[in-house]
Amino acid sequence: MSVLTLAAALAAPGGAATEPLHAGYALITERPVTTDLAQTVYVRVRGRNLLEGLQEILEGTGYRLADAAAADPEIWRLYVQPFPEAQRPVGPRALGAVLERLAGPAWRLVEDPVNRRVSFELHRPCRAATEGGP
Repeated sequence: MSVLTLAAALAAPGGAATEPLHAGYALITERPVTTDLAQTVYVRVRGRNLLEGLQEILEGTGYRLADAAAADPEIWRLYVQPFPEAQRPVGPRALGAVLERLAGPAWRLVEDPVNRRVSFELHRPCRAATEGGP
């Protein structure tokens, strides 16, 4: 009996993690697909302004821009800006990082994970600067 125990101990890999077996087959567990703002996007944007560009970037990600009624009242200032030529090739990069870079430091990315919407809010110091008008 001790010879069988010794043979089994020698046959087992020492300390190495093994895949679970099912009917002689190894079960391979896949990493979950990223469906949040960490997902990688790769696209060439053709939109003329930031609104069109953001919509192109979000296409296929499961996210949409928030409705105007739910967004910052000053969001139009961001959306009407021309899309930067140097940023037309997007990625491969995380979606959240792409959105933050396009909006710039004056805007803060806001996510609604329940409804899978994104928008931007003006940072407070910038909001005070806009109160004087366009």
